[in-house]
Amino acid sequence: MKQFILNNWNRVLLTIITVVALVLALSFTIDEDAKKLVDSSFKQAVIVFGSAKALNGVISLAQGTELDLPFVVVAIGQVLDPINDLVEQFSLVMLASMISLGIQKILLGFVTNDIYNITLLVFIVTFNIWLFKRFKKDEKIREIFFKATFVLLFLRFAIPMISYVNDISYNYFVKPQYNIEKLNENIIQVKDSVSSVTQETIKQKEQNSFINKVMEKFDSSYYEKKIEEYTNAANNSSEYIVDLIIVFVFQTILLPIVFLFVLYFFIKALFNIRKS
Repeated sequence: MKQFILNNWNRVLLTIITVVALVLALSFTIDEDAKKLVDSSFKQAVIVFGSAKALNGVISLAQGTELDLPFVVVAIGQVLDPINDLVEQFSLVMLASMISLGIQKILLGFVTNDIYNITLLVFIVTFNIWLFKRFKKDEKIREIFFKATFVLLFLRFAIPMISYVNDISYNYFVKPQYNIEKLNENIIQVKDSVSSVTQETIKQKEQNSFINKVMEKFDSSYYEKKIEEYTNAANNSSEYIVDLIIVFVFQTILLPIVFLFVLYFFIKALFNIRKS
């Protein structure tokens, strides 16, 4: 037995790896946890996306609040336009993040399906039989079959593991500096502040008399006050948005790509140790 293991150590190693992988593949606890993590990330992305669109809406409203005072419209636009542009770009990032998470959900459902698991079981059993039992002129079809088996294993574990890697990396490395919940709360506060200034401006103009409105056009302090109010309301919003862009690009785009590359090269390394 010992001599057999020594002579066939690579086959025995592959048998152990594939059997352990099959047991893990049939453990639905891993799948359920992965689905919960992806669902949680997707819901979080939807909430942040909604906050970004709400901020975009109140900024657009603020920019068109006082169209009868050209100077003010231009001044407010100068203050809020860069933020509005950044919010629009952030909305595109969030849309890409949600698409990435949506694709992960679809792929996760695909590789955890009963049909996929049964197919994987058949492939692994056949794979292990074929490791030790050879047939005439089976080199090409055997090589294709072995590669197909490892591709199935790769897909079965790569996709669920992405959600675990995302969760671990976020909670232990990203969250201390880029807390999505707190950043989203800050965005909501900015939105409420800008909305409050806009509503006060609208209310003030509705209550002012015609003479006061005319005087406002020649009162530079009025413009300065409004610009200052909007500047204070939007203060630090760019920093919050950039931080959210960083964390979502890292969590839902960059990290999955890097993780897939790591697993790809791992599987490629497994092919290299198979010399039978």
